[in-house]
Amino acid sequence: MALLVGGFGVLSFAPFFLSPLMLFSLLGLFWLWSNADSAWQGFKIGVWFGLGLFGIGVSWLFSSIYIYSNVLLPLAIILTFGFVFYLALFVGLAGWVACRLRTKSAYLNLLLVFPLAWMLGELLRSSVFGGYPFLLVGVSHLQTWLDGYAPVLGVWGTSLAVALSAGTLLLLVKQRAWLASALVTGSVWFGGLALQQVQWVHPTGKPIDIVLLQGNVPQERKWLPEEFMPTLKTYVGMTKLNLDAQVIVWPETAVPAYYNIVEKGALRSFIKDAQILNADVLIGVIDSTRESNDYYNALINVHKPEDRYYKHHLVPFSEYFPFNDAFKFLSHLFDIPYATFTAGSSDPEPMVLGGQKAGLSVCFEMAFGEELARQLPEAKYMITVSNDAWFAHTLEPAQQLQDVQMRALELGREIARSTNTGYTAIVDVKGRIKQQIPAYQPAFLRGMVQPYEGMTFYAQWKWWPITLLLSLMLVIVLWQRRRAVL
Repeated sequence: MALLVGGFGVLSFAPFFLSPLMLFSLLGLFWLWSNADSAWQGFKIGVWFGLGLFGIGVSWLFSSIYIYSNVLLPLAIILTFGFVFYLALFVGLAGWVACRLRTKSAYLNLLLVFPLAWMLGELLRSSVFGGYPFLLVGVSHLQTWLDGYAPVLGVWGTSLAVALSAGTLLLLVKQRAWLASALVTGSVWFGGLALQQVQWVHPTGKPIDIVLLQGNVPQERKWLPEEFMPTLKTYVGMTKLNLDAQVIVWPETAVPAYYNIVEKGALRSFIKDAQILNADVLIGVIDSTRESNDYYNALINVHKPEDRYYKHHLVPFSEYFPFNDAFKFLSHLFDIPYATFTAGSSDPEPMVLGGQKAGLSVCFEMAFGEELARQLPEAKYMITVSNDAWFAHTLEPAQQLQDVQMRALELGREIARSTNTGYTAIVDVKGRIKQQIPAYQPAFLRGMVQPYEGMTFYAQWKWWPITLLLSLMLVIVLWQRRRAVL
């Protein structure tokens, strides 16, 4: 039952957008926890729920491991299942906490204990070993009244509101507590609606004319020598069509080579043209240093090559390996290709693009709002790039665009997103998609990005408010348990 209920919840996220289903998914989980015989059974229920949620929702990992990394099928299955099981353990931990702190009061369990336990699981999963904040339930309720909590408490506030709503629904089913359920549900949902009316930020300056390129280079051909010049011609050709724009953005690692090589060779004349025309052209490329063997997943403005952004939140076990020596041994043993990048500064300076300071991020970094907030309030808008060809035609590209929408809402900044295969889009400060081009075809998106100034409550305080709120909930639960014992 837990496995089915967990898998059911995937339909609440992109590309399905059936957000009410997450309420019923969590309701089912809370019902199972409320009937568990022990904390250990609560743990097992949580693990099975997580296997359903992540087994379907994060199944895209198999695509990158097996299809594009050429790992043997049995090993690819083991690695994918291992990652899904790891994520499910955090739901299991939430189940253990929920049943360990459970009281005889259904009201206390469903309105405090279970939502608190769920949130602890999400927070830990998003931070341990670098964090994997995939499928946070708050993201499923974008464009509902509950997203009003995002500028205040981040995605965590919306997640807590969803968990509370699921708890009140179950309270209504189990206790027929019509009045209490109506009061709590009404307070949560109308509170979100009221917060949506707050103008946390305001426009500043003129909109920026921006072009986002989408080359649609298949991942299996991206690094082939014969694809090198055709790839560059695709991006250079689209750029030349839009040199009158203020900012032009190439996706992550759009250049299948090191920057210090192409700047002296294949892109030499193009870079000179961009500098003469005074156009800010931001290209995704791998940068390296002569002094050491450091390699960076970089964004470089060829108009001013000294302006460089290096990705700092690298993907564990993909872009870097915490146990590097062990992975070298495994790589030779199983013939698994892997590479490591060097992390850039964790406190990057925004880059001036189109006359305004822009906050930058690469791919996975878009999942961490508290890290992106470090570039505020200086950054007036944000640019993110990605290469979702690793997960083409799976659920991942749509899920990542949904994360971009949540970050725009949390931070109060419009975000321009350029990707290799899609989804390339511009998102406004309410988390709505302003413009988008079809995925999986070569194209470019030309649009306007409005700079904003000011700070949302979440951008200013980050983790602290939700941490204090959950601590207060925990204190209340422990105090009530102590009163019951005495």
